[in-house]
Amino acid sequence: MTQVELLLLVTALTGIYMVRWTLKLAPVTNELPVKTLIATGLSGVIGGRVLFSYQLGDTFTALTLVLGPAYVFAPMVLVGLARARRFESVSVLARLLYWFPEGRAAAFRLLAQVALQQGEGEAAQRFNVDGDLLLKAQALALQKRWQAVLDLDLPDQGELGLLSGETRVEALLGLGRLAQAEQVVLRMQELFRKRLGEVGTPAGHRALVISEARLMAERGDVTSVQRRVETPLPGVAPHLRYGIVARAAEQGGDLVVALRLYAQAYTQAPEGTRRGYAEVLTRYGQPLPNVELRWRPPAGTLALTGALVAAFVVQLALDQGMGGGRVMRPSTAAAAFLLNVAGVPAAEALWRYLSHAFVHGGLIHIGFNAWVLFDIGRLLERRRSWGDLVTAFVFGTAAGAALTALAQSGTQLALVGASGGVLGVAGALLVDASGGSLRSDRSLTRNLLQWMALLMIFSLAIPNVSLWAHVGGVLGGAAWGLLRRGLLQGRGTGTVVGVFGLLLLVYALLEVGIFVFRHLL
Repeated sequence: MTQVELLLLVTALTGIYMVRWTLKLAPVTNELPVKTLIATGLSGVIGGRVLFSYQLGDTFTALTLVLGPAYVFAPMVLVGLARARRFESVSVLARLLYWFPEGRAAAFRLLAQVALQQGEGEAAQRFNVDGDLLLKAQALALQKRWQAVLDLDLPDQGELGLLSGETRVEALLGLGRLAQAEQVVLRMQELFRKRLGEVGTPAGHRALVISEARLMAERGDVTSVQRRVETPLPGVAPHLRYGIVARAAEQGGDLVVALRLYAQAYTQAPEGTRRGYAEVLTRYGQPLPNVELRWRPPAGTLALTGALVAAFVVQLALDQGMGGGRVMRPSTAAAAFLLNVAGVPAAEALWRYLSHAFVHGGLIHIGFNAWVLFDIGRLLERRRSWGDLVTAFVFGTAAGAALTALAQSGTQLALVGASGGVLGVAGALLVDASGGSLRSDRSLTRNLLQWMALLMIFSLAIPNVSLWAHVGGVLGGAAWGLLRRGLLQGRGTGTVVGVFGLLLLVYALLEVGIFVFRHLL
């Protein structure tokens, strides 16, 4: 399997998810999902050559190599740029990628939603090229143009009626028209009960709960507001919950609590929304909190990912400088997990159970592992600690090698790559998420299971990809996750085991260095 085939096969697998996502934004005939679907199909055709051994022209392959990743990953790139508030750049890129009015409108609709989440009402209005009234109302509300919101002829039926009602309630309360806001909330309650049923839809239920909480807050009913928003609602930012309770405390006369909650809301809010909380704090003569101190980068994830990349650079230098005339690459001989390989010193050393994670088969191999580790590692680190991340990686790496040795005991092989450790992190994250009660936990659990299932199919279908290392990685990480949930729940447990796991990784790499010095130099 070539590096191009591997890249496009990974692109095709990612494209399956992206097609589903884009179909939520636009109908199947729209340019946005159509281009994603075509890019996924083309990538699958090239990547599938390894399975069915057909030939394709170099021109077709080169074209797919450009268009496949471009249109599969385009929606994610656009969202990333919008979240970074690069609105001018993302607008130009969207116009370059999508050429027809309907396709651009769908892409801009996605960007408008991101702008709303970032509290950027003016940007959201600019992206609202198809004139969606609800989106326009939400953008105007962010700018506190309350009367302009009320002047719009918003929908009043179904889920859109509930979402419109939420925006109208906010506008009416902003103008001090409490009685009218109460009438809108009563209308929303009736609509939710009669038209959508007791369960309703997540978005409609969220709109109703927030509107009820806002109304209670204007009355200064702190207890009722806290009870209404104590359970986190999917799609509701934490700063909004803090802000509503703060408003209730302010209206109820408890200014000390109100200012503390407004400060908390300020630190949690995106920059665009933060301006509103800053106005309240400034009005009461309060200093603005230091937001920079609040954000903590995923240090463990960044360090571990960086270590893998740095090890790959060293590997390239080692192989280029000492590879001439050797049967086995120097990096493989030094650090791979070797099974039934004769003539290599320390071929069965225990440190190889960990050191093989720092050797990779090529640029695509290290790139994919580093990307996935960064993507899911920061989730586990945020939920637990950097120590849990390192420990899950160690458990997954060692368990992947151990299961490979058990399942392929009569096979000669050299196992390389961090995928066992990465899947260990995924296994620990899966256990942690499956024990949660939030909708986001259930969504994360479902996505992890789907991703793992696709990866196992990938492992079965592609030569030289170790199924047992992947299975062992998941089992090892899940084992650590179960231990963490069941027996090792102390506050400092993650740090203690993380230090121990880090020492094991350092020991394995030191042994590799000693091996290179003794046998290769």
